[in-house]
Amino acid sequence: MVLAAALPSVLGAQAPSAGGATAPLTVKATCDAPTEVMHLQIANQSNRPTSVVLGFNAAVGGTHVVNSVTVIAIRPATGAEEEYVYVNGKHAREYDKPKSLWVVSLAPGATHELDLPLKEFISTLNFSSLDPAVAGGTRLVVEGRAASTKTTPVWIGKVDTRVDACR
Repeated sequence: MVLAAALPSVLGAQAPSAGGATAPLTVKATCDAPTEVMHLQIANQSNRPTSVVLGFNAAVGGTHVVNSVTVIAIRPATGAEEEYVYVNGKHAREYDKPKSLWVVSLAPGATHELDLPLKEFISTLNFSSLDPAVAGGTRLVVEGRAASTKTTPVWIGKVDTRVDACR
């Protein structure tokens, strides 16, 4: 999953967590127009190991399925926010079933990278896919969710970044 040839723009941001503290994670996102892929890099900026739930493990094949990433675009006509949730079409039937969580553990300074097809970001307003022309200027949000068991300590919160125009 490499997007080196497109020379995409990169922006990074961090969001405060509960109590005003800085989140241990940062996220960077680039958009590649020719391949229509959003490249994400999640980094642990803290000095301690941090785990985050990024999705679930598919029932068959052990595939990791992302369900913690959304894109928020501003509708030009109204200025209202339009949310695009990430839905992997191959595993869409599994999103509402009990499943094992996909937890990514990051050592201090470590990163985890993902490439997500833009066509799998689906608008909650009109069910259209995220177009590369729309992706620029959006805000990409990664939401760390609670684990289903107390034995898996994970970071809970949100981090986001702005996405420049797809290149």
